[in-house]
Amino acid sequence: MTALILICHAPLGQALHAVACHAFGRYIPDVLVADISANSSLDEAAATIEKIWIAEGQPSEVLLLADLLGATPSNAASAWMSLHPELQVKGLTGVSVPMMLKALTYRNLPAKELADKLADCIAPNCAPIYPAG
Repeated sequence: MTALILICHAPLGQALHAVACHAFGRYIPDVLVADISANSSLDEAAATIEKIWIAEGQPSEVLLLADLLGATPSNAASAWMSLHPELQVKGLTGVSVPMMLKALTYRNLPAKELADKLADCIAPNCAPIYPAG
């Protein structure tokens, strides 16, 4: 199963998680949230992702869903991806309620297949996240 990590400007990640819980009618522990505060540095944000990933048991399949391309959350996702080339990690920006609900529905897919499955949820101004470097 692919681990889903929301990496957003605070408090968007928690809000999206709350919407998903409401939509499914139950608490969903499968969504991991890294809400990044306005004053977080890139290193702090990447460390937050690392901490969440470790707490989840260091899954080898990870999908990172960030809010805005080029902002600290997506840049931190990119930096974190570059630290873990051994993992099957995909990242997308422009996370939305439909994207997240679809990701939860198909989270049994490998990260690459799941990211491909979400392609129709990506708005034209959104983009994949690639490892830094």
